[in-house]
Amino acid sequence: MSVQLNRLLEHVLDGEPELGDEIDAVFRRADRLRRRRTRVLVAAGVAAVAVIVATGYALTTALMPTTAGSTPVAAPSSAPPLPSAVADPVLALIAPIVDGGKLHIYPRPPERGSGWRQYSVVDKDGKPRGTVEVAVYSVAEDLCFPVLAAPGKCAHTEWAPAGIEYVRYDDDRDLDWQVHQTIARRITDGRTVAVMATGERGADNAPWGKPGLTGAQIEQVATDRRLFNAFGAAEQCSGPSSGACPAFKVPVPLPAD
Repeated sequence: MSVQLNRLLEHVLDGEPELGDEIDAVFRRADRLRRRRTRVLVAAGVAAVAVIVATGYALTTALMPTTAGSTPVAAPSSAPPLPSAVADPVLALIAPIVDGGKLHIYPRPPERGSGWRQYSVVDKDGKPRGTVEVAVYSVAEDLCFPVLAAPGKCAHTEWAPAGIEYVRYDDDRDLDWQVHQTIARRITDGRTVAVMATGERGADNAPWGKPGLTGAQIEQVATDRRLFNAFGAAEQCSGPSSGACPAFKVPVPLPAD
């Protein structure tokens, strides 16, 4: 029986590779599978890192849209700088009315003294457009506002808020000295201001000699209560300092006159 069984089984393994080669083939296949699995894991890890980086960048951009490095740097301007009104409260009041358009205003030497200020107005090309002069006085008694056409008479006054009476004077008949002027008085303490805008002197031409500020703008400045407070309590354009004060087209009449 065993002889016959051996004869039947002796051809079963015909054509099969040697056992040693089969073992090597198994290990080679296992090695290929391991390397493939490693590449898949590495690729998955790279993809996960890319997703994390992209998500972090998106969140950073959404929560912090601007950084110091992306702040635009202003290009230098060729336009003349606006005046600094920080140290001069009078100029701080006038400058916003003049600047920001076609005109600019600057201190004009001699620019200031006790109770007075003087400024130059120029256009965008730097061409002179006249002056603005401001002075403050102390008038304890009722003020007789002058009448240009009738010397010796008192003008009818207008009233502004905060108890300020004023008279506006506009004169453009003299081509060499066109004037917008307002005299205003605060009745509570007699504090009186004169504000005058004139065209550039010597122009002898109406358009060229036209004041840089209108009569309405001068009235606005003169009747602003902040102008009265812009001067020091002891400042006034009278007494020993009166000789240096601006020469107004319509002088402020003082009790001693």
